[in-house]
Amino acid sequence: MTGPCHVAVLDPMPDAMQAKVRAIAGDLDLRFPASPDIADFAATVRGADVIVVRGLGLSEEILRGSDAVRLVHKWGTGVDNIPLDVARELKVPVARSPGVNAPTVADLTVGMIIAALRRIPQHDNNTRAGRWIVDSLVPGARDLNGRSVGLIGFGAIGQLVARRLTGFDCDVMYHRPSGRLPGAAARFASMAEILETADIVSLHLPLTEATRHMIGAPQLAAMKTGAMLVNTGRGGLVDEDALIAALRSGHLAAAALDVFAQEPVNEDNPMLHMDNVVVLPHIGGYTEDNLHRMVSHWAENIRRFRDGRGIDADCIVI
Repeated sequence: MTGPCHVAVLDPMPDAMQAKVRAIAGDLDLRFPASPDIADFAATVRGADVIVVRGLGLSEEILRGSDAVRLVHKWGTGVDNIPLDVARELKVPVARSPGVNAPTVADLTVGMIIAALRRIPQHDNNTRAGRWIVDSLVPGARDLNGRSVGLIGFGAIGQLVARRLTGFDCDVMYHRPSGRLPGAAARFASMAEILETADIVSLHLPLTEATRHMIGAPQLAAMKTGAMLVNTGRGGLVDEDALIAALRSGHLAAAALDVFAQEPVNEDNPMLHMDNVVVLPHIGGYTEDNLHRMVSHWAENIRRFRDGRGIDADCIVI
């Protein structure tokens, strides 16, 4: 690739954020859409050599309409919002940044667990509204210390969550399709054992056809009465209707969710109005520290691609 490298970053951002990303990306020519509208996305990718995909995804229509793209790079790890079949057809390679945001998402996972156990959002809202200690919130509030936690999925994020939880003297179990991981800071367990015995079940898997709705009504029914479900992976891992039913019935005590099946989440989603659910807008990787790590990583991969030096094989999806 000769000349400047034009990069379409498919995420509308305020000017101040754009300036930060440009400063980190260095010599790359970054373009940002004015809005998430399809017309603005289409205009942004026109003439771009590289498309960087964030949370809003890349549609088949936008990818097919790009006239110069030579590389698609995910801002993060999960590529479920990229049409990989179309990229293969067009012979456009797809890359990602595996493990880069793992410390940030692991921190948030533990934070959400504590927030749900201690009912921090409800106490915060009550204090701001002039209500001091609301006695009804105290029964049922639990410590994280000594809880049994099951991690379903044990990649970079799951492993860091396990390491953090050992400091709380938790009994940490993990399950992953590929089996045991030597030297893990947790013990391997079957899915059945995790569902039946864990006080907290936390999901750390990519969304694929095999994992879609892997937590449905049967799995939720198998969980301990009073257990909590945590999801910082992908919303599609969980059957939301079944989760709502389990929360309403009292079978599950709580849920902590950073991801939803539809994003942005529909304002009519009942979980937005349930006191026993902590909800966040898919901000697992959104910190100043992770911004620098993530942009530095994909920018360096793009420069390597531009200069013909090749991207690390661990980052290549197709």
